[in-house]
Amino acid sequence: MKVNVTKDKAWKRVLEIEIPVEKVKGEFDSVYQEYQRKVRIPGFRKGKAPLEMIKSRYKEAVTKDVLDKLLPQAYEEAVNQSNLTPLTLPILKEEIDFKEGLPLQFKVLIEIRPEIELKDFKGLQLKKKIIQITEGHVQNALNYLQDKNAELHSVEREAKDGDFLIVDLEEISGGQVKAERKTENQQIWLKKENLLTEFYRGFLGSKPGEEKEIEAIYPKDYYEKDLAGKIIKYKAKIKEVKEKILAQINDDFAKGLGEYKSLDELKKKIKEDLEKESQRDAEKDLASQVIKQVVEKNGFEVPESLLNLYLDNLVEDFKKSYPMDPNSDKNVDEAKLREQYKELGLSRIRWEFLMHEIVKKEKIEVTKEDTDKWVENFAKANSLELKQAKEFIAQKKKIKDIKETILEDKVIDFIINNSKVEEEIIKEPKEKKEEKKIITP
Repeated sequence: MKVNVTKDKAWKRVLEIEIPVEKVKGEFDSVYQEYQRKVRIPGFRKGKAPLEMIKSRYKEAVTKDVLDKLLPQAYEEAVNQSNLTPLTLPILKEEIDFKEGLPLQFKVLIEIRPEIELKDFKGLQLKKKIIQITEGHVQNALNYLQDKNAELHSVEREAKDGDFLIVDLEEISGGQVKAERKTENQQIWLKKENLLTEFYRGFLGSKPGEEKEIEAIYPKDYYEKDLAGKIIKYKAKIKEVKEKILAQINDDFAKGLGEYKSLDELKKKIKEDLEKESQRDAEKDLASQVIKQVVEKNGFEVPESLLNLYLDNLVEDFKKSYPMDPNSDKNVDEAKLREQYKELGLSRIRWEFLMHEIVKKEKIEVTKEDTDKWVENFAKANSLELKQAKEFIAQKKKIKDIKETILEDKVIDFIINNSKVEEEIIKEPKEKKEEKKIITP
């Protein structure tokens, strides 16, 4: 069999394959004889029909069967002969002009592992940014716990800034209530930055049991497109006004959280947790720097099929998280999503290839001790018995993913240990940023 390999792209190859006429003829003879043994032709006993009659009647079916047998065999032999490792199934470049009595010639296109010349993955310049935890950080955490454990008490007074209201809202059009925009017992936080101006002004100073009309003017860039730029009048019934009552931050507050004997003990635990979180964040950032620099220093073309597979999976994950609504204009925009995540996908795929090249070059391995330790940590983090953790992992068939995770961690650690790492202590307060939300009916 003749095989000629030509390079289309760094990750594409065209295989020109020719099966000699002798082999083709042998396969035709074999299939014709098989048909002769099996088919029934009126006037002849089974298996006794003349071969020429079989050839005349079943030429088209036999030709198809011969192709079905020869093509995969020839392709597999050609791949082995050329020492190629295909990433995808072969694609026929053109229609096959196949006739009995002639050699079988065809061309297939395959994608292979990209050609990688691994370089510059040692001696990187890295910066480990560690946030220094201060009393300010601890106080922010205490304030968060105080707010989280606050109680809401109903009050019989006018609503003021910071209160919570329980409200029924109905859209009014021409004096009539529109049922499609109606909510009951909606809890609204009365904060200026949290509401449209008309709602804030309308609710401020209102009392329980009061009814009023509010005309809301929605901005043109409002996130709900069916409301953007519209002016809508609502009928509002204020059912309750609730005041947030914050507990004093003292020893009793700490004890109320269940596991602390004093405020000092709570503060100590908060600081320890924040320092651990700061260290984890620094290590994650360091790993991101490693991946970014290695990918930038080792550019190569990524096979289209792998990028498309990555983006297909990403789109499917988004659809599962945000199911399609045929009546909504806020469904997942697949084209936009694919374009948005294309560069991330390219970077991730390149890193996967580069990581495994480093594994081969540096002979990095995952041992049984590595996986056992990972499972133990998983069990501890999820409050599971070791046996339960192992059963869960076996059930989910995640052991391969675990080994890949450990392997990636080992490669990153290897690169860090062979790079220059400069520590930077950051003294700015570490505050959790919360998204401001406009609460509307």
